Amino acid sequence: MKTWYKIMFVACLAVAASACRQKVWDDHFNSTGDGDAIVSPLNLLDYLKSVPEYSRFVEKLEELEIAGQLTRDQNLSVWVVPNAVMDQLAGMGLDERYVMNYHLNLLTFDYTKLKSGLRIQTLSGKYIQVERVSDEIMVGDSRITKGNQLCRNGVVHEIDALMRPDESIYDYLEALGTEYSIIRDSVLALNDTIFDVANSVPIGVDPTGNTLYDSVFVITNPIFNAANIRSEFSQVTMFLPSNAVIQQCFEDLGTLYDQFGKDFLREDSLKAYQWIREAVFYNRVIEDYGSERDLVSAFGRLWRTDVQQVNADFRRMSNGRVYEVTHLKIPNNVHIAMIKQLFHYYEFVPEADRPALFTLNNVTDIVPTNRDHVTFPTLGIELTYRTLVVRGALIPGQPASIDFTPIMLENNPDGSVGYRVVEVPPGEYNLYMGFRSSTHPFVNIYVDGRQIANRLNVEPSTPWNYDRNTNTVSGTRYNGWGGLVGPVTIDGDGVRSFRIKVEFAGLSTGSAETLEPYHWALVPTQNNY
Repeated sequence: MKTWYKIMFVACLAVAASACRQKVWDDHFNSTGDGDAIVSPLNLLDYLKSVPEYSRFVEKLEELEIAGQLTRDQNLSVWVVPNAVMDQLAGMGLDERYVMNYHLNLLTFDYTKLKSGLRIQTLSGKYIQVERVSDEIMVGDSRITKGNQLCRNGVVHEIDALMRPDESIYDYLEALGTEYSIIRDSVLALNDTIFDVANSVPIGVDPTGNTLYDSVFVITNPIFNAANIRSEFSQVTMFLPSNAVIQQCFEDLGTLYDQFGKDFLREDSLKAYQWIREAVFYNRVIEDYGSERDLVSAFGRLWRTDVQQVNADFRRMSNGRVYEVTHLKIPNNVHIAMIKQLFHYYEFVPEADRPALFTLNNVTDIVPTNRDHVTFPTLGIELTYRTLVVRGALIPGQPASIDFTPIMLENNPDGSVGYRVVEVPPGEYNLYMGFRSSTHPFVNIYVDGRQIANRLNVEPSTPWNYDRNTNTVSGTRYNGWGGLVGPVTIDGDGVRSFRIKVEFAGLSTGSAETLEPYHWALVPTQNNY
């Protein structure tokens, strides 16, 4: 008798446990967090067939032999449109199977799972982007109008328009028209197609014993290693400049180079192209352009949002975003290696113009003078260093100085040599100078009235003798920067001229108050954008 009671007790416990498990399952299955889910015992295909408004959607799935997916013993989500909306399919100009597969995905995404920023991979291999504001849910550019219809193997959401599959950034770039050919071709030129042996299927052996494959080839590109614009699993951003924007950028560079006396050469353009290609790709999604001043590209290039201008209405891609660039600037520290001129150019300024450009204090004599003669056989260059000798009377408290506006030479229409004032873009630079250093006195250096160096000893030949030191032409002692005076900041909003003052600051090893400057050079710092 006791045994019978034990059996009945265990049986009751089993029934109770089973009921609890069923209740837990039912609660889980019916729970959506919104309290309005309707659960159907039908599978997804049978449910869609039961709704007359979805008949054209179902017919298209059956025509394309996709419908069987909805009967699988595996949960899916279906993004369905009513019959009136199906007319949009023909107007998309895309493969219909590709589009319809974009409206199906594995796993059940009910309301509780549809969060802003969610990316859902569809059966087409592309991703849908979800955005949610309060009760409104957008999938791609479509809005959910009726949703959360739970079925035996998934969920159905009705949307107000067929979703157009987003392209990857690579596919979009590859299909761009001629107005974007510069950036398009510069990226695609790096492509290499290689044999993918891991995914190629062996199909036999040739007479020499080599394996024959049903070959698979893949595209590689060094850009993919930093920002994989081709992968659907990536989240990347591209800033896209048109040909017109790039050409304007290069015109600005040419004008700027002319203002400080440098030709815009082919190597300058190649350096600019490389910077552009490496600065426009980011291995993350840029959410709110301008909220960060400094962005660092996938290649480590600095992009300043207060300088580079884009259209804030980005184009959503399947693996990120594309922003259209409206104004592009190559940073000064990228394209300007050095701005440099010589002091003896003073001699090419007419006497009448000199007072406006040169202020001489306690100077008894000023004369351009030829000094050392050198040859650089590997460059085929022979030159004589010509300095500007500035003498004073060595009167205590009355140091000799020359305060001048830097100039450069230019050829006049009549064949004579003239001059023009140097203008430079604002920003931070390192100022370098060179002198005929032997027995040269100490000097004070000023830029725009601000003292940069006090009692600077320029007598050591390294690095002060002419421009024979610091960053010279490879393998030579030619055309270097000279000695570092110190950092200077050229203020302002646009290119402008500036002033340099060289002042006697006491004798070194010599006995005469003789200033003998050779050149000045401005080299942009990393802060000079």
